[in-house]
Amino acid sequence: MSQLNNNLTVMRWQQGEGRLIRCGNPPERFDPTIATVPENLCVAFPADAVRSLTLSIAPEEVKHLQRALPFMLEESMLEDVAQLHFAAARIDDDLHSVVVVDRSKMANWSEELPDSLQNVPWVSEALCLPWSPEQCTVIFEAQHAVLRWGLAEGGRIEHSLLADLMESIGLQEQTLIVYAADQALAQAAIPEQLHGAIQWRKGGFSEALLLADPHPPVPDLRQGEFAPRLPLARWWAVWQRVALALAVACILKIGFSVADYQMLKAEDLQLRQAIQTSYRRVNPRGAVVDVEKQLNRQLGEFGAGTQRSAFTPTMVALLTAIQKVDGIKLTALNYSGKGDLRLSLSAPNFESVEQVREQLKVQSFTVQLENSNARSEGVVARLRVQIP
Repeated sequence: MSQLNNNLTVMRWQQGEGRLIRCGNPPERFDPTIATVPENLCVAFPADAVRSLTLSIAPEEVKHLQRALPFMLEESMLEDVAQLHFAAARIDDDLHSVVVVDRSKMANWSEELPDSLQNVPWVSEALCLPWSPEQCTVIFEAQHAVLRWGLAEGGRIEHSLLADLMESIGLQEQTLIVYAADQALAQAAIPEQLHGAIQWRKGGFSEALLLADPHPPVPDLRQGEFAPRLPLARWWAVWQRVALALAVACILKIGFSVADYQMLKAEDLQLRQAIQTSYRRVNPRGAVVDVEKQLNRQLGEFGAGTQRSAFTPTMVALLTAIQKVDGIKLTALNYSGKGDLRLSLSAPNFESVEQVREQLKVQSFTVQLENSNARSEGVVARLRVQIP
């Protein structure tokens, strides 16, 4: 069973229909609705439509072989080479196998074949037959014979013209392996001088495949403009719903992102307006260029990063010292921003003002009495306090 699985399976395609040929089995009508195909399958086209030959190609010409083939074979072709499709495959050193087919036929086959057969090799039916040196394999069918007489040479021909073909290609030194249901008909079609070289076999194409190479070194017709392409239409049919769902998700994501951006932009504008309003409360004068930077720089003068003490702890210590003296009222406080405070006090007498000075000195403040005046209700004094 493992040997059977390794044999070549051929889909013979003709007149828009396929016949599946498994080695040793009768032909089966191909169902194009089947998505899966057998392993080691190739599509074989009529050998009278696909001409095969061998050609010696210099190594420096191999790189541009696909474009050079029409010009190399132009003189040997009856048709306009512009209307022909060429495919080639290297088989030995500089020797290449070349097949030629009409472009219109290739276009028709591309349209006729179902998707399941678009991605398997396309070959000539004659080159699927078994071959070995000094042998020629001939399959007799109802209206014609299919034969392979070389490593990369074969064809299909009517029974009446077979003798002329055999004489032209020179088979005198070769053994003829002939598969035929009617030996008398086959023997009549073969030149008499070759009858002694015939070895008869029972069966037809499927029986010949038992001896065929599972991977024949023959050119795949799908080259150049007919090379296999990605099945985008089939992929789109499978992934269409997923792609649409993904597109909708992306659109919604972009929409939500835009909405979030607009909302954050509005909040940022409101926040900057609030910052500027707060800044104007602190400093109603001067130009505003960068609110945050200006305010941070001005507040930095009171921060812990400066050489002077922080402003808030200084005020706590100052007010604590004043409260220790009875009858003292703080009527005004001016801060210059340069480390000096000026206090205006209301005290019952001069002795109370001196006591305040002593308390401030205890708190490590440097205090100077700038002026003092006696009034009917007590004394009004102005002190200059230097923050340490």
